[in-house]
Amino acid sequence: MAKRKTPGINGSSSADIAFMLLIFFLVTTSMDTDKGLKRRLPPIAPKQEQQQQVEINDRNIMRLLVNRSDEIVVSRKDNAGVDQLIPVKLDQLKDYAVEFIMNPEEKPYLPELEVREIVGLGNRKVITSGYAISIKNEVETSYQMYVNVQNELIKAYNEVWDKFAKQNFGKGFEDLTPEQKKSVTDAYPMHISEMPLSNLVKK
Repeated sequence: MAKRKTPGINGSSSADIAFMLLIFFLVTTSMDTDKGLKRRLPPIAPKQEQQQQVEINDRNIMRLLVNRSDEIVVSRKDNAGVDQLIPVKLDQLKDYAVEFIMNPEEKPYLPELEVREIVGLGNRKVITSGYAISIKNEVETSYQMYVNVQNELIKAYNEVWDKFAKQNFGKGFEDLTPEQKKSVTDAYPMHISEMPLSNLVKK
């Protein structure tokens, strides 16, 4: 009696099934992405302006130094005009930045205030447009501390904008119209620099 051959398994469709499964997982799987920090870059300056030095009063610069141990130091002038190095904890940074940006008591070692015309509000006494918060990180500064410092500065600007909005429009910044929000940010523009201020001339 002849033996019956065992029928083989037809594997011709295995490749098709595997390919369809691959496409299914690619379409349905979501991956975490690092979205980074939101920043709107300034427009590129015309060539004739790129090499020009900018005069800026030293009192209008707030220098933040973050060292390799993730310690923050604020460098600024005191009443006598002498440079001070002030150790600042992360949870204190927002308050330092708010005071610097607004200078509510018009302290002589904080940024100058000037009367500028703000669209929709008329003339307002606000911070000089030529101010800057300069951040200098050492190479060994942790990325988490870098992000934390940026977040505290964003919180400071949000608080400044909210205060100015309530003073002039009677409601919080987030409740304003787009036009009103622009008036607020024009009054207190965000000036955060992460570049060496070697092109700035002290006055």
